[in-house]
Formats: sequence, structure tokens, C-alpha cells
Amino acid sequence: MNTDALRVAKHVFRTNKAFTLVTAGSSGQWAGKAYFGEEDGYLYVALEQGRNFRNVMENPEVFFVIERGVPDRFVQGRGIAECLGPIEERPEAHIIFRKALELVLYAKMIPGVMLFRIRPTELYISDFSREWKPRATVAVTDAVMAFFREHRDRYSWWRLFWKAIRPFAFPATLAPVLVGSLIAPTLVWWKFLLVLFGTMIAHAGVNVISDYMDWKRGADTWRVLGSSRVLVDGIMSPQSHRALGIALLVVAATIGAVLVTVSGPAVWLLMALGAAIGIFYTVPPIGLKYRALGDLAVFLAFGPLMALGAYYVQTASLDWLPVWLSIPIGLLTIAILHGNNYRDIAEDRAAGYHTVASLLGPRGSAYYYVALLAGVYLSVLLFIWLGWLPLWALVVLLTFPLAWRNIRVAFNHARVAFSFLDLLTAQLHLLFSLALAASLALGRAVPLH
Repeated sequence: MNTDALRVAKHVFRTNKAFTLVTAGSSGQWAGKAYFGEEDGYLYVALEQGRNFRNVMENPEVFFVIERGVPDRFVQGRGIAECLGPIEERPEAHIIFRKALELVLYAKMIPGVMLFRIRPTELYISDFSREWKPRATVAVTDAVMAFFREHRDRYSWWRLFWKAIRPFAFPATLAPVLVGSLIAPTLVWWKFLLVLFGTMIAHAGVNVISDYMDWKRGADTWRVLGSSRVLVDGIMSPQSHRALGIALLVVAATIGAVLVTVSGPAVWLLMALGAAIGIFYTVPPIGLKYRALGDLAVFLAFGPLMALGAYYVQTASLDWLPVWLSIPIGLLTIAILHGNNYRDIAEDRAAGYHTVASLLGPRGSAYYYVALLAGVYLSVLLFIWLGWLPLWALVVLLTFPLAWRNIRVAFNHARVAFSFLDLLTAQLHLLFSLALAASLALGRAVPLH
């Protein structure tokens, strides 16, 4: 058994999520790209009911090519395909979902997608990445399949941690902390960094607990794109996931206790309010998310509370200014959440809980999204006119083309980008927030009158 060649094959399986499948039937040969996943030597592939599907149902002998577009390291192979059934009924589908989240969208939109399992019979393994050497031909025996079982892909603890905490949402924490800190008369950097770290840890903990509760309630299924999917795809145990969420919240509370000693007792109140909103966002008996109160909860937590808390840590005093200036940030954070809920209206209704999007319906949700983004830019212009923001804040208008792009996506459900409206809004949130923070920093250094 050529173990060196098999290690190359395993690397190719791991680092690619699509392959070219070649089939033959009474209507002739056909080749097409498809998402795939590998486990224990078997290749799993999702096929819509087109030419390849019809050929495989007629003739299960297939040929495949797995490569990344550069002929330096690739695998060709022959195998026998077996139809396992509709993709929504087969747990093996998660083998592909873990690698290719796009397949979830594909399987939701196209009816009749079927899952197939290919048992390779022969592999042709090429590796010219370091030196030229002959192509290895490997007959796939039981010993070869045993090799793949022994070398099954496993997530390292840090990759699981990173995936579970959903870091793409962290700009929602960064923005209000920056705003609250930069409008303070003086800025103590170590306090700013401590607040930022503590709020991000708290945000991560709430993300983990929310995913756990959604999964436990049956709201997170294979169709849902918005969660971390570590539970849905079976790559983390529920016990470990719950323990991670609790540990993160304990760390955040410890940092909060430190901030109380350096700033004052109001930190306890702000932290308690934020914790109550974060925990009871999904945890019963309240479950704000399931009662169409998620938008309000997210606005308060990722707007006024964080901005006011960051301001208080710097000044040891409470003021309305950080509350008002956090409004555009809070509205953008609602827009991220709404992008997720807008896409998942059908799934949320099926799970039996309500969001603002599910109450408004698709058309109403599109206009609500426009209203949120309009509020973002109009509030900035208002605050500049009132003198609460420097003229430098006009720089946020440079992000308006991204907002207009998102609005067009919100009104066109047929676009693939619609399913990623929350991610597109998170991108807008990040750039808008950095522009706003930069304007505040410039306003401190170079005041414009």
C-alpha cells in the first residue's frame, strides 16, 4: 500500500469542496461540477435531477477528478455510486455541508436534490508540487479504506472554538465600544482594550448560548445558514458547546468585576442589563428572540448599553451623548439580524416562533430593511447638524454604495446574494463603523469648525 500517495489523496480530499463528475448512460457521457465531501474513503456528492443524475441511476460506474485548477496536486478516480436518498433525509449530507455551506442554499432552492455515496475502486494520484514523480495508481482495497478511516478529518480545539463563537459578528461589538471611548474627553488605552476584550468575550458567550438554545428547540436545522452549525453538522458535542458558552460568560463577568474596581459601580448595572438581554435572548422562560423582541434587544445591547459602558469606563460618569451617537450603530446591528431573519422566515415560522421579519412577511421585511439603513445615514447627518459629530463624520457617506447594493439584494430574492444578506450587512457595518470611528479620532486631533 502506497501510504505516501494516500496522504496526498487525503490532502486533496480535505482541501477541495468540488469535483468534476463524469458519468455515462444511454444518452451519452456527461461531465459536471458538484460539491463533495469525503469520510472514511467514501465520497459523498449531491446531485440535482439532471444528466449526471440520470446517468448514475442507469449506470453507477463513475469517473471523477479532484483538483484546484492548477495541475500540481490532484486525484482522478473510478468508483461505484449508490443513491442514498433525498438530501434533507440523510445525516451524511453534513459531511458536505461542513465544507461547502453554499450547498445548503443549493439544496433548499432546487427540489429533488439527492445524496449519493461513491465507493472508489481505483485512484490515480498525482503530486508535482515539489518534484516530478510518476502518477501513483492505487487499487482501493479494504486496507486502503482502513487507512482513510484511521486518518479521518478532525477539528482542532481552536478551529472548533473559532467556528462556535461566530467571530464574523464581532464588528457589532467593536463599533459601540469605539464610539463610546472616542467621544470621552480623555482616552485611557488599557481601559479601552479591557472593555473591548470583555465585551467581545461576552458577545462570543451569548452567540454560543443562543446557538445551543436554537439547536435544542429544533429551530436550527440543516436549512439554517445563520448559526455556527457546529451542533447542526455534528462536529461539537452539545455538552462541550454549552460548557464553552458558560465559560465565556464567566470570563466576561470576571473582566467586568475588574472594570468595577477601576471605574465605578455603574459598570455592574450596565453589565447586568447587557447580560440579562444576552442570556434571555434565547433562554426560557423569556426567549426575546422568539417573541419578536430580538430587534429591540439587539439594538439596546449593541448600541446604547455598550457605548455608554465604554464611555463610563473612561470617565466614571454617565451621559446621554454616547446613547444618542450609538443609534446608527444599533440600527446597523438590527439590520444584520434582520438580514438573517428575513432569509429564514419560512424556517422560523415552521419552528413556531416569531421575529419581526416573520410578522412583516417578505415584502414588508424589504421595506423595513430600507428604513433601518435610511435611519443610519439620516441620524449621522442629524448629529453633524447638531454639532454632536464632527464634519469628518461625512466620510461615512462613502459606504452608501454598499448600502444601496444591499437594498437591491433585499428586493430580489432570486439572487444568490440574498441568502447572505446578513453577511453583506455585516460587511457594511464594519466599514461604516471604522469610518465613523476614524471621523471621531480625526475630530479629536484636527477639529473642524
